[in-house]
Amino acid sequence: MEIDRDRLGELYGKVGVGNQTSLGIMGSNRDISVGEIFMIYSHRDNHERIFFFRVLGLENYLRQVDDMARVAGTLMVEGDAYLSGIERNMLLSVNGRMLGYAEKEKGVWTFKSPRRLPDHLASVYRPVPGTSDESVREMLASQTDGDVYIGDLQVGEKTLDVPVMIPAKFLPMHVGIFGSTGAGKSNLMMVLIKSLIDTNLDTIRNLNEDRTRVSAFCIDPHDEFAKGVDKYGIQSIVEDMSPSTRTEVIGDYYYLTTHKRATTREIRKYAQEIRILWSEIQPRDLYSIREFTPEMASFIDSQYASAQEDWISSILSMDDDVPEVQKGTVRAVKRRLGFLQRSPIFIENGTSILDEIYIAMETGRILVVNTSLMSDTEQFLLTTIVTRTLSDMRRALKSSGNLADFENQGQMRLPRGFFSRVRKQARAFYGKGGVDDTSEVIDPRKLPVIQVTVEEAPSILNPELMRGQSVFKDISRQGRKFNIGLLVVSQQVSVLDNVILSQMNTEINLRLGNEREIRSCIENASVNISGFENEFRVMSRGEGILTASYRELPLPVRIPLFDDIYEKDKHRYKDTKSKKTEEHIL
Repeated sequence: MEIDRDRLGELYGKVGVGNQTSLGIMGSNRDISVGEIFMIYSHRDNHERIFFFRVLGLENYLRQVDDMARVAGTLMVEGDAYLSGIERNMLLSVNGRMLGYAEKEKGVWTFKSPRRLPDHLASVYRPVPGTSDESVREMLASQTDGDVYIGDLQVGEKTLDVPVMIPAKFLPMHVGIFGSTGAGKSNLMMVLIKSLIDTNLDTIRNLNEDRTRVSAFCIDPHDEFAKGVDKYGIQSIVEDMSPSTRTEVIGDYYYLTTHKRATTREIRKYAQEIRILWSEIQPRDLYSIREFTPEMASFIDSQYASAQEDWISSILSMDDDVPEVQKGTVRAVKRRLGFLQRSPIFIENGTSILDEIYIAMETGRILVVNTSLMSDTEQFLLTTIVTRTLSDMRRALKSSGNLADFENQGQMRLPRGFFSRVRKQARAFYGKGGVDDTSEVIDPRKLPVIQVTVEEAPSILNPELMRGQSVFKDISRQGRKFNIGLLVVSQQVSVLDNVILSQMNTEINLRLGNEREIRSCIENASVNISGFENEFRVMSRGEGILTASYRELPLPVRIPLFDDIYEKDKHRYKDTKSKKTEEHIL
């Protein structure tokens, strides 16, 4: 069936010269911008294809004129009368990258890498919002479909009604968000959190379908996500839900903070204070966030071997004179552990929230973690402990054949106090058809996807720390086995460790600060985006390029303002069934 070319947009020009990588297009003298996407209709050997082309450079062109300076000089002398005679010769020479092509196979559109060329002098169409949206959605479905909404497909300075999504199953392959200050990272995070909530809401409302719930531990360094940057925030979504929907999707709380009394009254209803016991901290947690000399690490390891979970209390309470250990080493270790004595969130005795975080992550919930009142060290240690705990629980599961094996593995890997408190609940999560010792365990990949945010990533994902015992290095390499992924947020790409970057399979690249970061971003991208340097230089706030190893096409996206998509979608959080029931009872 021949493609309806009227649905492709407006006819713009013709293909000139080029190859399967780059093309030259000659088009009419229109207001074209770098970053626009054109569609090229090709019908060669009875194969109908639509080639997608991205504009990377523009040049004014006068047909049949070799000396532009002479024409300009003549125009200055003879005026507009001379201009009217040459207007029809004014064209725009467009060069750029071939992105690939779409064609129908057995009635379904598929997208393929640019291994072919369009026809000689093939017609070039410029997508028009309101005309081209449906055609582009169909042709690029394999490149844009998924569960987690990011933004809308951008064509130049406009967007088409083509939502760009990430499949939830690829989140454990790690996601990077890169952008300079003011590029829109906070708004993007809020849009992502909303999308994760929407994903879980759809899962609950379609229990007969095979859908994956997603959990997220979202670090909020500026306390913006719950309240919102402007008018609305995540709290608005929570308050819109009926009590039953809120319980299923959000639970009893979603907001974690150091001081509950410092939050607003509305948010306080859904807040919990962050408290982690010293006994739940392991030496490798500290090795993941700070450098220790071999002598200090050896001393810490020996104390952990002898005192077990009381190793921190043991070191902080001991004298500086320790047999066979230099005084300087003991003092240095005590200084590095001293922040734990001053921290409001790391406590020697009391009630820990780590149990509740673990249960929330295994039941598909979203937690917003306000770290604005924490020091960097506190924030990084909290993220590390949570990541390592979740990883160790699922490692114990992956290493087991039944629940008896799991319990033995868990007791070896995790702090005794923590594991004893969550053991019963873990059996319920992990047992296949029962909670007896002989019950078979389920595959971790059948559990909710867990996404852990690493904010200010260069501080803990740098090459120096990656040489040691870093939990993040382990997760980057093996997290997909356990359905745990990292969401790395950074202003810089160049300073991150190559181990982390090489394992990152989805990148959302916003406006970057300088040439070095642009080069690093292009080199690290999962899809070839060489030649996109100019586009990074002209990006506005909220504009980005999404690249993913599981897709052939780099996708330009515009991330909408959170307030706008909340206004558009807020009706979906209302439980109309519950509302009618309440009215009937009244």
